[in-house]
Amino acid sequence: MVVVAEVRTGRREWTAVGVISAVAAVAWGWALWSRPLQPYYAAAVHSMSHDGTAFLFAGFDPAGVVTVDKPPLAFWTQALGVAVFGFHPWAIALVQVVEGVAAVLVLHRVVRRWAGPRTALLAAALFALTPITAAINRDNLPDTLLVLLLLLAAYGVTRAIDDARWLAWAGVFVGLGFLTKMLAAWIVLPGLAAAYFVAAPGSRGRRLAWLGLAGAVTLLVSLAWPVVVTVWPGAKPFVGSTTDGSVWQLAFGYNGVSRLVGGTTGVGGGYSATVGAALGGDAGPLRLFDAEVGGQIAWLLPLAVVSLVVAACRARGAAPRTKAGWVLWGGWLIVGAAVFSFTGGIFHAYYTAELAPAIAALAAAGLVTASSWSRGRARFVLPAAVAGTAVLAFVLLDRTPDWLPWLRYTVLVLALLAVVAALVRAPRVAAVVGLAAVVAGPAAFVADTAVRPGSVLQSADPAAGPPSTAVLHTVFSDNIGGSAAAGYVRFIDSAYRLSPGQRQVLAFAQTSPADVTLAVEGGSYGAEPFLLNTEARVAPLGGYLGFDPAPSAAQLPQWVAAGKLRFVLLPQVFVDIARAGAGRPTAAAGDAGELTRRVRWEAKHCRPVPPARIGPDAATAGVLLDCGVEL
Repeated sequence: MVVVAEVRTGRREWTAVGVISAVAAVAWGWALWSRPLQPYYAAAVHSMSHDGTAFLFAGFDPAGVVTVDKPPLAFWTQALGVAVFGFHPWAIALVQVVEGVAAVLVLHRVVRRWAGPRTALLAAALFALTPITAAINRDNLPDTLLVLLLLLAAYGVTRAIDDARWLAWAGVFVGLGFLTKMLAAWIVLPGLAAAYFVAAPGSRGRRLAWLGLAGAVTLLVSLAWPVVVTVWPGAKPFVGSTTDGSVWQLAFGYNGVSRLVGGTTGVGGGYSATVGAALGGDAGPLRLFDAEVGGQIAWLLPLAVVSLVVAACRARGAAPRTKAGWVLWGGWLIVGAAVFSFTGGIFHAYYTAELAPAIAALAAAGLVTASSWSRGRARFVLPAAVAGTAVLAFVLLDRTPDWLPWLRYTVLVLALLAVVAALVRAPRVAAVVGLAAVVAGPAAFVADTAVRPGSVLQSADPAAGPPSTAVLHTVFSDNIGGSAAAGYVRFIDSAYRLSPGQRQVLAFAQTSPADVTLAVEGGSYGAEPFLLNTEARVAPLGGYLGFDPAPSAAQLPQWVAAGKLRFVLLPQVFVDIARAGAGRPTAAAGDAGELTRRVRWEAKHCRPVPPARIGPDAATAGVLLDCGVEL
């Protein structure tokens, strides 16, 4: 690829960028007001929006019992949206849409500096039409902000080739990425560092010195919040999803090594590994193409890889900025794909959203470059690329044969027409029809995601295209039994509704002056309806899944004696699960030690409150235990 000197962005180009951004905003913002979000993080944002301690520590509950399992930056931005508009799911979703559109604009600027305006516009469009990008930007997961920050880091690297001081800003943005999703942000570091090293002017020592400085900045920003949490002198919530309340275990254990190598160590390790493996498919070189992941990210992945290989073969004599672009995006993609393909621990398909910018940039560069080859054997490259991409699209679409059954055949027909047009030397027709063949499948997935009503269960593991909760249902059924699993799924989907029975239980518990008005046993799902619909000091015992020692069974009598806790609610769904699972082991049994010990202590020392004393619907909410009086 030959890149001429950078020129000012003209009105037509800005108009095209605006159109791409507007289409993305519509796709990601459609039905903004009625969208169910991941209730775990939404409840935390509600708590953070009206409690300073929860805001600082990413606390899940306003009572300060436990934090969420991620650092706070993404939730800080969402809490600011709530501060402006009030607490509404659409206010959180709006923040995500704004961050997603900003990522489109930044990607355009980064690619433009590397490969010119045509490639930049195409890359922005391909990124906006990536299914998993649409899925995360319509949810409230931290991945949306993570992608934006990593793109800002890439922009810093491209500017640093001309002015090394920009490399420090790249370090700042990667560090902020760490404060968004911890070690996931560091995946791009090899690509960013290599791009600067191969393209920046000056001696090798000078380039290494600047990289060392940028690395120090990255480390300083990354560790700023963990250090504050560690040295904080006052009371603070227990760090969720850890065994000892250490933020370092969260960063480098639960969200670090455990994700990479798997195993059953840590809080809820066996159950989490079971669920993670089922949701993400088996680790291996073809994971990114499997039934769970392929439809989300794989559409243009072979095209991106082939483009990178061709660029590597033709790299000799390339301009430094051109070489830097290929190294940056190639390193980003290769390292990221390797990590996500072979991760042995918890893995969700939506993690691959981090790969979307690199795939879009490389695929766009490959298509634009191949379209300029009109002589000799090189003129067959574009038809071959379009044909190969169309065949992959057919395979991915064929996995859901009842959804738009005509589309997969349409893609093949469009690809055939593009190949014919290229062979008869009608390049414009070949380019337009070929591009339609390439984007038809992923664009249909994005459109379907925009107009399809969602559910809370799907928001916990967002995916684009034809919906399927079969994997989740299977996991729950294998662990807690079919009928109990169905009840558990209904229970999760009711997170945004506070039932009459739950309202009656809360009103009864509010008669106590305890610091924690109501503790909900078994994890966050039971506490979410209270936190999403009230400002009461309600807290989950055991953190996200109930396995955290937050508090431990040994701490419960201390909490009760100190007046911190009196009422504990055991949601009805867990009573049903216990009955359904009586006499048979479950995959979670080995992880539920602290949960089991707490429940045993509660059963021995707390008295069930008769539902008649609470309200006519109280029994539907579960069993309310009064721990203020010994049996």
